[in-house]
Amino acid sequence: MRNALVAGLALLLGSAAVAFAGTVYVPVPDPVGATGSAHILQVWISNSGTAARTFAATFLDAESDGTQRSGKPSETPVAAGRTTVLTGLGLRGKVGLLEIETGATNSVEARLANTSPSGQTSVSAVPVISSQNLFAAGSTAHLQGLGRDDVRGDLSSLGIVNLAKAAAQCEVKVFRADGSPVGSTVALAFKPLSLRYFPDAFGLLGEQKLADARFQISCNQQFYAFATFFIKSNTQVIFVDPSATGASTLTGPSGGSEQPPSNPGSVVFSIPGLFHTAPTAKPKERRAVVLAHDMSLKRMIIDMDFIPGPWNHDKVPGNHGLIWLYRDRFRSNTIANVNAFSPPKLTLKAAQNINLPAGATTQQEAGVPWVEGRRYHVKYTYEAEHDQVTVVLSADGATVKSLSYAGTAPNHVLTVPARGMTVDFGHYANQLGPEVACFGWRFYDFKIELVPY
Repeated sequence: MRNALVAGLALLLGSAAVAFAGTVYVPVPDPVGATGSAHILQVWISNSGTAARTFAATFLDAESDGTQRSGKPSETPVAAGRTTVLTGLGLRGKVGLLEIETGATNSVEARLANTSPSGQTSVSAVPVISSQNLFAAGSTAHLQGLGRDDVRGDLSSLGIVNLAKAAAQCEVKVFRADGSPVGSTVALAFKPLSLRYFPDAFGLLGEQKLADARFQISCNQQFYAFATFFIKSNTQVIFVDPSATGASTLTGPSGGSEQPPSNPGSVVFSIPGLFHTAPTAKPKERRAVVLAHDMSLKRMIIDMDFIPGPWNHDKVPGNHGLIWLYRDRFRSNTIANVNAFSPPKLTLKAAQNINLPAGATTQQEAGVPWVEGRRYHVKYTYEAEHDQVTVVLSADGATVKSLSYAGTAPNHVLTVPARGMTVDFGHYANQLGPEVACFGWRFYDFKIELVPY
């Protein structure tokens, strides 16, 4: 469907009839760049569900405050099992973002079709920015394999998107292939929900020729960064996504889930790197912790990092699940249950119920000034030897909150069967009680150390 909406990328006005599940953003280049390139942005929206779903598209100019709107975009339906194609996107002389609000069963793909002066066409991928690939506040994005050649006319440009609904500050560092810096660190200010795009970025830094260079970007709000590389010989523009890192949770044939324990004789289970982003299609992540034999523990130590995303306001206050570790299931088997509550409550709550009767727990809850996009570390220590549980929440190396309550393992021994345990991260949508799905939250570097007698 060749939609006129986006031929002009004007804001379509109308009444929004439904609440959308989520939002993605697609960078929109100038269709006729100053470099002489001519290209067409195309976006595919496919509905894998069994019922029709709608989407709404809004164009946001670069350098503008994306939170300032007039009216609401109209909705376009996508029939069950069908695909809608938006083409001819872009306004001459403008760079921006296409905001697409849509349902969880709709998937979005974007590509750029370049046409050379000789009439040859080439196609390259365009990033679709979502909660699954954004960078959290304080994290770092790397864009590499870039360069500039003033003789051939090849050049690189840089785009940075502030995805927060508040102003942001970002730092950009540039390095040659030998590791030497190109200029000094550049500090940039961003309006809320905004794109800043820097054509010929190396040229702006006074570099005429370099190869295999890289950008290093970090921001104090959640963000995304991309580059474009212009090849003069065929006037092609290629988008460059952030590089992958060794924080990948995939392992090779020699890899495993265990790390050296800090206590002799301990058994360690770990999930390194980013392992769950709580997408709308799978808000809860579940892992099995299987042991080689039964264990009688004097101590269990649990560590994990997480980054809160947007609060889910389906229930107020909503219980956002961080860690639920249990033997078997439910009654008398919960070792650790750690949750964050949304406004207006804003608390951290932890509990356990080992060998307790139905409905009984030991627990503690305390207020926490949660910051969306900030990376937190939680350390949960079950001291069966001393009948004590401690929970320490920290950020940037400083303690934010400490909780302490009684452990109830019989005879000071926490038993774990060989069949192991189960650990859940997040909640399902539409659960009973105060639980809500924590869409877009990120979970990193989970580790359990089991310390036997």
